[in-house]
Amino acid sequence: MLQSVAIPAGTGKSHLLVALGHHAVDTGKRVRYFSATDLVETLYRGLADNSVGRVIEQILKADLVLIDEIGFAPMDDTGAQLFFRLVAAAYETRSLGIASHWPFEDWGRFLPEHTTAVSLLDRLLHHSVLVVTSGESFRLKESRRNGGHTRLT
Repeated sequence: MLQSVAIPAGTGKSHLLVALGHHAVDTGKRVRYFSATDLVETLYRGLADNSVGRVIEQILKADLVLIDEIGFAPMDDTGAQLFFRLVAAAYETRSLGIASHWPFEDWGRFLPEHTTAVSLLDRLLHHSVLVVTSGESFRLKESRRNGGHTRLT
């Protein structure tokens, strides 16, 4: 199982997830990619029509599920519980790639319940490979190189 949690913004987390996904596809694996917001919205739709269990089963037919931008938007109680259900269902059966700019100790800032954050991290970090990126944001560096603005071509 692979989880990737990295800080700060603009240091290649999303690029790394996409590259991992491409490599997995190249080796014959099935891959799904979601932003955290899109994933929670997908799970909410399943909750609305009482099919959330089937939605999770469909998602987990993939060998690798990539979830980007965890923590960019706070989750409400229901969204956090739905996300937990997916993680719990994937635990020790599917590979997850997770990217976030939040350090683990701050996951309570975007998850409403401390116990949910602890339970999620417990499952995500067990058997995990942690990749931490660092450095200056690529986009800010590029902007400075272009004289403080980004050129549109």
